[in-house]
Amino acid sequence: MEPPAKRKQTTPTVPAEPQLDPIPNLAEVLGQKAHSSDVESHGHQILSHWLRVRFVFSVVCAMAFSSGSSSSAWDYRSTPEPLGLLWPRQNATVTPTELGIQTTTLGAGHFLWLAINALLFALILGGNVLTIVAVRTCRHLRSVISNLFILSLAVSDFCVGLALPYHLVFYMGSDIGAMRAPCLLRFFLLICACCVSMLTLISIAVDRYIAVVYALHYRRYMTRRVAYSIIISNWCLGALVALLPVFWNRWPEAHACEFDEVLSPGYIAGVITPGFVIIWICMLLVYWRIMREASKQAQRLRQSVVYSTDEATTMRSLLLHPDWKSVQIVVFIMGCFTLCWLPYFCVAIAQLFSICRSSSMIYKTTFSLAIANSALNPIIYSWKNSGFRRAFAQTLCCRSARQCEDQLPADSKHRMEAATSSSTGYQQEIKPKATQ
Repeated sequence: MEPPAKRKQTTPTVPAEPQLDPIPNLAEVLGQKAHSSDVESHGHQILSHWLRVRFVFSVVCAMAFSSGSSSSAWDYRSTPEPLGLLWPRQNATVTPTELGIQTTTLGAGHFLWLAINALLFALILGGNVLTIVAVRTCRHLRSVISNLFILSLAVSDFCVGLALPYHLVFYMGSDIGAMRAPCLLRFFLLICACCVSMLTLISIAVDRYIAVVYALHYRRYMTRRVAYSIIISNWCLGALVALLPVFWNRWPEAHACEFDEVLSPGYIAGVITPGFVIIWICMLLVYWRIMREASKQAQRLRQSVVYSTDEATTMRSLLLHPDWKSVQIVVFIMGCFTLCWLPYFCVAIAQLFSICRSSSMIYKTTFSLAIANSALNPIIYSWKNSGFRRAFAQTLCCRSARQCEDQLPADSKHRMEAATSSSTGYQQEIKPKATQ
């Protein structure tokens, strides 16, 4: 007999009491900390967004300011760097590409300016090479001590022409201006060549002053040794002045590789500007003294012509004429130097001391005008000096000096000998040939 099935007992369910957490406040504390960290991160995000908006607004304002009207334009260069206006660039090399800035697109006016400078480059090299070859190959030009200074001037102008393409590279939208060494080399080449050219111009003025005022003692005062010493001193002084910006510059704070950005204001205001003004004033005084002395000599000559024969009058006119030609040559050189360089110095000084901000076109025009002075000197020589004109023709026709002299008429040879003796200050007796 089967045992009776056990009855299933059901026990009433009692609601379970909630188990207490062994660390009841840990989750709450962590939640509060998480909430506070969320608040802080949210605050950081708001601050970050605000800084980004302010940064973008500053960049937009800087770009709009640099590309605005000419009256309020800040950057007169062709490739402005807007971010350079916001913080100074340190020793690390920073390029516009790394900062996400695209360089300015070259327009038609920019290419026109480059074409003008390319023409100046050809004229400077061609004209000064002709001058150098003429002095070195022509015996009459080589024998005149004064032409040694003209040769030095041609070499310095030739160096200006060689430095011009390197200078133009910085306006082609490349990143070479962000590197220290190429930027400082740019200023060294230009300053050295231009400084030597200025010093040679004042040397030519002093040489002409001695030849006119102390004509009888010229060969005693101005020997070849003295001339070479003056020329070497000019080149050493020019190199020394050009080396100063290598150690005295504002490169860490510069925004671009430009004259008023890299060069120190003390260097410009204490070395470059006073040097230009002193040379300009000295040249004016020397040429005024030369013109005054030449006027006195012409007056004495007119008084003595009454009591002279026709032969003596011809000889004196031959001796006096080359001096006037030399004076006119250096006066034209000085005038061209003043008209070419003075506008550029005025614009550079005005920008340096924040007197005014010129547009890109004005700055480039004044610079091209200053460089054009190196192309004008050979033209002045060939226009005013018959000896250089014949030497240029001889060089272009690939003729020797002997062949060129054989084709000259007798009167031209006679005038060339008179010019050589007069330019050296040695008044030797010249007997004109009797007419047949």
